Amino acid sequence: MMAMRDDIGMLAGMVATVGSPDFPARFLSALETLCGARLFSAFSFQGAGAPRTLFAEGECRGAPDFARTASTAYSRRYWCRDSDVRRAAHSVSVVRTRAGDIADPDYRRTCYENGGIGERLSIQAAGRHPLVANGYRAASDGAFRPDDIARLEELAPLLMAALSRHIELSACRPGDETPAMVRQTLLSANAGLSTREAEVVAGFILGRTQGEIGAETGLTLSSVITYRRRAYCKLGVMDKQELLAAYRQLRLGTPTASR
Repeated sequence: MMAMRDDIGMLAGMVATVGSPDFPARFLSALETLCGARLFSAFSFQGAGAPRTLFAEGECRGAPDFARTASTAYSRRYWCRDSDVRRAAHSVSVVRTRAGDIADPDYRRTCYENGGIGERLSIQAAGRHPLVANGYRAASDGAFRPDDIARLEELAPLLMAALSRHIELSACRPGDETPAMVRQTLLSANAGLSTREAEVVAGFILGRTQGEIGAETGLTLSSVITYRRRAYCKLGVMDKQELLAAYRQLRLGTPTASR
């Protein structure tokens, strides 16, 4: 009974942050309380293509920024090698994946072993655009216990409902922000962008063409391309789709670090 009251209080605190920058950290705190997860990542799937990274939260001893780099690698290369992904037969289900059971050595090393991760519990929400929220447990912490899994299965629908609502409330809609607002968000990130780099990238985020950005900033086309290339490198993105995904994470409170 005491554990149930603690769970309700913890979940109430998480729900209270839906739509705010504090939500990713509170979601990780919920997973830590429920099952001892050390890291949290979340992805959305649209069609048969690669997933979009929504969040990457948590720290690993001796592996700075592992959550971010592993999630980026997963969404770019390894998601299609994940035999457990998107197998939700019901509206919400929990799937356990052990690092030792992953056959692909590159995937296992990049997304698990390099961060000392032993296993993962994935909450998968089926639907037109499936959502997946992952809690990762360090190998040094031991395996997930049956009670951990049972608690997560019981509360998984609530967790995914909160995640889905947070995404809806925090979605970036065209016309919501001015170039100055986008530039300031980019400069506030821990990515080392210069003012010019942030200015140029803000234009791309808002749907400007290279010519329009050059006219608005007084830069030549070659300078626009140079600043864009530098900014992409610092933000750890390769194209506009990844840039927009990274910017959504910044707006949602997930730090972006240079690679």
